[in-house]
Amino acid sequence: MKKLFKILVTLLVAVSLVACSGGKSGGGEEASGPAEVMIWHTLTDHDEEMLQEIVDAFNAENEGVYHVTQETQPLDGFNAKVYEAVTNGVGPNLVWLFPSTAQDYIDEGLALDYSKYFTDADYKDRVAEGVYAASTDYADGGLHAVVCTLTGPIVFYNKELLEKYNLEIPETWDDLLAACKAVVDGEKAEGRDIMGFGPDDYVTMSVIVMEQLGLDYIADDNTVPNWTDQKFIDWLNWWKEAEDSGYFMLKDPEGYHSGPYGNQQYFCYMGSSAGMNYITPNGFTIVTGPVPQVEGGKQYTEITTRAMVGFAKENEAENAGAAEFVKFFTKAENNLPFCQKYSASTPFSDVASSDVYKDYFNSSVAQQAFSILLPVSGTRKSVKGSGSADEALKAAVGSIIIDGADPAETMAAAQATANAALAD
Repeated sequence: MKKLFKILVTLLVAVSLVACSGGKSGGGEEASGPAEVMIWHTLTDHDEEMLQEIVDAFNAENEGVYHVTQETQPLDGFNAKVYEAVTNGVGPNLVWLFPSTAQDYIDEGLALDYSKYFTDADYKDRVAEGVYAASTDYADGGLHAVVCTLTGPIVFYNKELLEKYNLEIPETWDDLLAACKAVVDGEKAEGRDIMGFGPDDYVTMSVIVMEQLGLDYIADDNTVPNWTDQKFIDWLNWWKEAEDSGYFMLKDPEGYHSGPYGNQQYFCYMGSSAGMNYITPNGFTIVTGPVPQVEGGKQYTEITTRAMVGFAKENEAENAGAAEFVKFFTKAENNLPFCQKYSASTPFSDVASSDVYKDYFNSSVAQQAFSILLPVSGTRKSVKGSGSADEALKAAVGSIIIDGADPAETMAAAQATANAALAD
């Protein structure tokens, strides 16, 4: 059976991965010193620094028993690199990724099951039912992911431009386009070029819009029957027209829109609530709002759950060490400062009930915008092949908007690719 991200591995690649993982084989040999645990992630700057502080505290508390090392990895190709490494026995013990990541490792017995090491009090009793379900939504029912943060897309606006053009924070996509037209046209009339709106993650945006249109991104039978629905095709054509007119930009040349937004090259952009601390506003004030909705559609936005996903090693001491670190990482004294640095909400009831967390939440415009649509939020379906479906959607939407490909034909091809991956 084909596996997601399955790659032909040469001896040279295997050697390079051994070097990257510090030479660990992940085999059954018991080390004479502490059990070594490796974490791979894509965190940078203050987020990585916060993780290192927690790692240092854990190592000090478990000296001689466990030793954790964390390594940041390039974002591009991260999932593929993890898969290649883990399936060849030279990968990390833990990754900071989405709960769905574990799906691709269960059949081969490579997904760590935390239930062997956790009590209900460690995790299940501390999180909402939906969060726990996301951590166990696998064919074998195992606890293969421990969710540590909740984030989601919001829209960041330039407050001064909203006020200059007497605009309210848009509630619908049509409202957003009208606001962008007012700002872009008004600024151009004064000799200043500015872009209206762009999304950091247009896969997430497209999935949200499908759901708002009443179309399942992935249906209950694990197929994608709705990608070619005329309602979504019409929305893509609507976006394409706005892009061609200079009001929207699907993909910024810099990659993320936060940098250009901070330099007043955009009126607004859609990004993760976790991105708040990465924005440096140059001469303006940030205000935030929830994701726009389809007029007359279903109210919906997406929650992003980030988790510690573990991989089972032959060395049981490594497995136990990985689980113990995750327990330590989720303790209130560690989860709270990490959420503050990461600009995230906590999934843990004991953390959320603290006065310090409440003060943090009330002072964060990102968290307040994120919370508005929480009652109508959902998570993306976590099934085998869903990662390939995301990639197929990304390629199709980019081809339609950026390259001018035919929407109906392109979405039909993407739908077939996604269905093949989900059926594999």
